[in-house]
Amino acid sequence: MSTILNEVLHANRNYSADFDKGDLPMPPGRRFAILTCMDARLDPAKYAGLSEGDAHVIRNAGGRASDDAIRSLVISYKLLGTREWFVIHH
Repeated sequence: MSTILNEVLHANRNYSADFDKGDLPMPPGRRFAILTCMDARLDPAKYAGLSEGDAHVIRNAGGRASDDAIRSLVISYKLLGTREWFVIHH
């Protein structure tokens, strides 16, 4: 296995062992979604002040409203109760 894979698996084991958010409801607590760029330097939780369960975060190249992103936003709205969307381009 690669070093990166080992690091990710180790982090995942630690995360899952301490995971206590399973009781959070599926719909986002703050009822909004963010479509943003997949740029690894961007941290939506930090720049939007999010905690687990607050919002749906959809990431793709450039934060563009592609067919896949729109499908995810529609599901977020129709099935999971979001009422606002933010599109944050790179």
